[in-house]
Order: sequence, then C-alpha cells, then structure tokens
Amino acid sequence: MRLLTIDSSVLVSAARPSEPGHAESMAFLAWVRTERPRLFLPTLALVEVAAALSRAGNEASLAQQYALAIGQLPNLVLVPLDDGLARQSAALGAQHGLRGADAVFLASAAVFAAELVTLDREQLQRCASVVQTMSPAVFMKTVT
Repeated sequence: MRLLTIDSSVLVSAARPSEPGHAESMAFLAWVRTERPRLFLPTLALVEVAAALSRAGNEASLAQQYALAIGQLPNLVLVPLDDGLARQSAALGAQHGLRGADAVFLASAAVFAAELVTLDREQLQRCASVVQTMSPAVFMKTVT
C-alpha cells in the first residue's frame, strides 16, 4: 500500500477549475478515492484549504464543507501539529529554506516515510532530498 501526504496546493487545485493543475489534481484524487492509499495529512491542511478557497472568493460555508470533506478521505490519518511535529517542521524548514506550512507538510510525510504529492514548485525542488516528492501528473504515471 502506498503512503502519501497530499499538499494543500493539490487539494485547492482540485476544488477550483481555474487553478493550474486542476485536471491532474482531480485525476489524482479520483485515484485516491478508488485505490485508498494510506494518507497522512497535517491538521493544518484543513485550515489551509478552507482559508485558500474562502480568500479566492468561494462562499465561506462551501470552503469549510470542502475542508471537512477532505477530513473524510478513506484511510486518512490527520497528523496533529503537536510539539514534536512543530520542532521537526522547524528543523526541516530551516535546513531546506521552506515556508512554514510547506515544512509542516514535509515533516508529516517524513515521519511516516510517505511520498509527498504537490503542485508547489518550491516543494518539488527542496523536499525531494527528504522524501519522494512529485506532482499529481507524475504520480499518475507511476500507477498507470
């Protein structure tokens, strides 16, 4: 069974047809729902997705509903941003020059030896030395 961490960039892209990578994000999430890999998402993902969608003009209640639906994905483990994960995120963020939230996603993937699926170019470049990191399109090539 594959172990995955999905960055918020993929989740937001799937929800917004105008976002770059929308089609590949939708195809990837369809695969996730069908194949049910083990997912490890930091609790921060729910906050990031709801806030990003709401800031982009989506109705607040719809943004919140979408974020809560993410929390219902099959085989999902929501990883709490506790003291240990915060310290690991801080170390990885400093070592790899990451934004704060990106470091939390990387730490979540690293703790569980999960692959990180992201549309964020900086994550694709800077996280690859820690965990296997790929875009949804590249990931889909590994399963078809």
